[in-house]
Amino acid sequence: MEPKGYKRFLFVLDDFYDEPAKVYRAAQEATYYEPEGYTGFRSTTVYHGAGVRAKLERLLDIRITRWDTDPTEENGVFYQAFAKGRTKELPGVHADTPYNDMTVVIYLTPGLPLDCGTSLWMHKRTGLCDAPTASDARKLKMKLADLWALFEKDSRDRSKWVELDRAGYRANRMVAYPSGALHSATNHHGGSIQNVRLYQTFRIGVDWKGSKYGNGR
Repeated sequence: MEPKGYKRFLFVLDDFYDEPAKVYRAAQEATYYEPEGYTGFRSTTVYHGAGVRAKLERLLDIRITRWDTDPTEENGVFYQAFAKGRTKELPGVHADTPYNDMTVVIYLTPGLPLDCGTSLWMHKRTGLCDAPTASDARKLKMKLADLWALFEKDSRDRSKWVELDRAGYRANRMVAYPSGALHSATNHHGGSIQNVRLYQTFRIGVDWKGSKYGNGR
């Protein structure tokens, strides 16, 4: 599906959870694994606090059309993002699938630097800000597979990208953006469960046409 149902945006709201310490403890105590073919350690279970779906709809002024409970769909899972040690990872620019979803991130670890937030990017060579489509490939006179290969090659080379927007890190801050927007963590942090960049991700289907974020298509 081509990521054209939305207008690009970066939504930021502080103090999402009423009891953030409770959620942070749950993230620290969760079991994590790295799925084959993916980078990043995610929890084996989801965490859906009471009323969280309705809260997201209210705060974001959206209608959620798909709310997954399978952890492999990444709706409500926790992530660990290390900057040191055996499991360290350099944040790569990417888009989330399905591209027409909305991605919501809640930062959980207290006290991390401001530059451990989330950045939205534009690819310098192609000028693209969203996951490439067949029509993008035609305009660039490239095969779509080759365009994706270029993005994968450039994903961890920040010199290939222009940072368009950034949400600074603050514990219990909610950040939301279209899943198809090219994005990454600005920086990861830590080398242990005590200081790792822990966050929660919600990947949700939304009614873009009925939303202020929709482009009317």
